[in-house]
Amino acid sequence: MTTEFTTTVSQEASASTSMLGAVVEPLLGVTLERREIPTPAPGQALVRSTLIGICGSDTHALAGHHPFLASTYLPGHEATGVIEALGEGAEGLALGQRVILKPNVSCGTCLNCLADRSNACETLSWIGCDPSLRWAGAMAEYFVAPVGNLYPVPDGVDDATAALVECLATPVHAARIAGDLTGARVVILGAGTIGLLCVVAALDAGVTNIVVTDLDRGKLERAQRVGAHHAVLASDTDADEQVASALGTRADVVLDCVASERSFAQAISLLRRAGTLVVVGVPARDAVLPMPIIQDFEIRVQGSAAYTEADMETALEIARRGGLPTGEVVSQTFELSRAADAFAAATADSSGKVLITP
Repeated sequence: MTTEFTTTVSQEASASTSMLGAVVEPLLGVTLERREIPTPAPGQALVRSTLIGICGSDTHALAGHHPFLASTYLPGHEATGVIEALGEGAEGLALGQRVILKPNVSCGTCLNCLADRSNACETLSWIGCDPSLRWAGAMAEYFVAPVGNLYPVPDGVDDATAALVECLATPVHAARIAGDLTGARVVILGAGTIGLLCVVAALDAGVTNIVVTDLDRGKLERAQRVGAHHAVLASDTDADEQVASALGTRADVVLDCVASERSFAQAISLLRRAGTLVVVGVPARDAVLPMPIIQDFEIRVQGSAAYTEADMETALEIARRGGLPTGEVVSQTFELSRAADAFAAATADSSGKVLITP
């Protein structure tokens, strides 16, 4: 896989009306192209990008491991920026205002949207995760989005922290749909960025005993620095026994950020009867589950996909209170011209978030 980038200039894009934007071609590489600066349609805003995160879904897509991102797309769904222009009828935002992108675009009228489950919209589309190329992502100098998908950055929240809010919203959603976690005993499998932010979300939800497992001691130490009560090296032969000892019993909830057949089996083995497994990570393929135990123990297996508007608001509030550990999460920042290098860095080391700035 190449780590170089190329820049192409379309004949239609003049110097004054064009911009640079990244392109991801799964199994081939990351390139830059020059394309027209988009014009906001009615109800949309033009945003000048300031910081864009590389998500695990991006690195998985590039490696050909993402089940839903198998063809070329224009990346950038974790982003913060500044409003540069507003389309006709776009209200609620002002020119020059700092904003955060909520990239999942819902219809607002289907059964799930009307039930406040916009993340499960029947016609859901994604800014920055769209193989149909309907929506170009924010990993460019500018992007457009519906104004309803843009959230003002609270005063006192810096751009780096703001760029992590969307990422935090995923664990916030997972913790919320797991049920009432007040006083719960929770295991988090995987201590990458999402696993780390699951610690933050679980603490915010009232969890009193969190055990994190991972193969990397450095990640485990970081998880404890942000609030995990216990850390267990997943490669230890008695890892499950260590987890049970740390909890004092079996887990009420397991948040699985690894999402492999092996991690699913481990999660089921750690849960109490009537416990809940929340699948937070994106599985690369189908998996066989221990169905006799799931049936007999009445285990709930809950998928968790992205977030709703309420989850974004909660994540924003955590950031506003200073609860988002930006220094522990962000590892490197690259200029947009080095997008391919940024992807290579994110692929080589999943222990921190890589950001891109135009």
